[in-house]
Amino acid sequence: MRMLDLFSGIGGFHKGFEQAGYEFEWVGYSEIDKYAAMVYQERFSDAKALGDITAIQPGRDLPSHIDILCGGFPCQAFSIAGKRRGFDIARILRHYKESGKPINYFVLENVKGLLSHDNGRTFSTIYKVLTDLGYTVECQLLNTKWVLPQNRERIYIVGHIGRGSRSKVFPIRESDSLLQKRRKTRQASRQYSTTITQNLMRGAHSGGETLIQVGNVDKKGHNSIWGRVYDTNGISSTLNSEGGGMGAKTGLYRIPEATKKGYAEAKVGDSINLSVPNSKPRRGRIGKGEAQTLDTGMQQYTIDKTAIRRLTPIECERLQGFPDDWTAYAGNHKISDTQRYKMCGNAVSVPVVELVATKIRSLHG
Repeated sequence: MRMLDLFSGIGGFHKGFEQAGYEFEWVGYSEIDKYAAMVYQERFSDAKALGDITAIQPGRDLPSHIDILCGGFPCQAFSIAGKRRGFDIARILRHYKESGKPINYFVLENVKGLLSHDNGRTFSTIYKVLTDLGYTVECQLLNTKWVLPQNRERIYIVGHIGRGSRSKVFPIRESDSLLQKRRKTRQASRQYSTTITQNLMRGAHSGGETLIQVGNVDKKGHNSIWGRVYDTNGISSTLNSEGGGMGAKTGLYRIPEATKKGYAEAKVGDSINLSVPNSKPRRGRIGKGEAQTLDTGMQQYTIDKTAIRRLTPIECERLQGFPDDWTAYAGNHKISDTQRYKMCGNAVSVPVVELVATKIRSLHG
């Protein structure tokens, strides 16, 4: 098989297809982020670096035929597609169709908001562009939490060349036997975790950041826990306990939210999202036994015994389905935690890709 991996990031599509049993004789990848490209090349040394997608000339840079095209295209493509100018993925697909050797399948991933962007006109345009190229197009919102402890909804768009009555890849349901089999495999493997608590038990936390008090914002001057300011960009953690210092007796911590109750309770194994700490309408900060969607800024924390701390890069890798330290090094270059968080937040979830790839393989060979 030959695979073209566009907007490749740290190789989530490549890794997912490999875990689904695919073997590739050629893989080309396009990624403009310096560190993500370094990680990709480190993990897949035989892959061909293609640089910026806008500079790719299929007749010059790509082989005469490709079997699978993958891409987690960025939000910036919205405005381009919305103006009916197409996008680079379609440009490459069109080249192979016009050459008489169309790419058999494509798998694309994007944020949930693609469905509603510009009142649905953006997605409608993308769908039309792809079907006009002769593809049967399917799509579904899939959630990483079906297989890993991260609540991450993403839309997956699958296309296969030609019309007809082929079996469909979607819908994939939580009750599907294929998904159940994957979940059981994950739970039995030490490579992946099924809850954040298991991440902690497996020793993912080694030298990660904790919140250290550096001041107080209580206007009355009281050293109230609701007014304490902690480090990591001055986040106001606003933690409180149900009896005992820092939740020592009950293990419960109150996190203010814009709800009638005024707060939500977090305990060991839950995630706490402290992004936009001063937002008054913010709610849904607590993930019960799971992380919320990882992003590039990574302001998610968890309770470890009697302290709150930031999720570590290793935990973020696990929450996306990558092996430990997947993003830690590239050659002799040690990559900073800031870049590792960014790369994990931009990545596709490996087991979700694996699930889609396995379904394609089972239906179409």
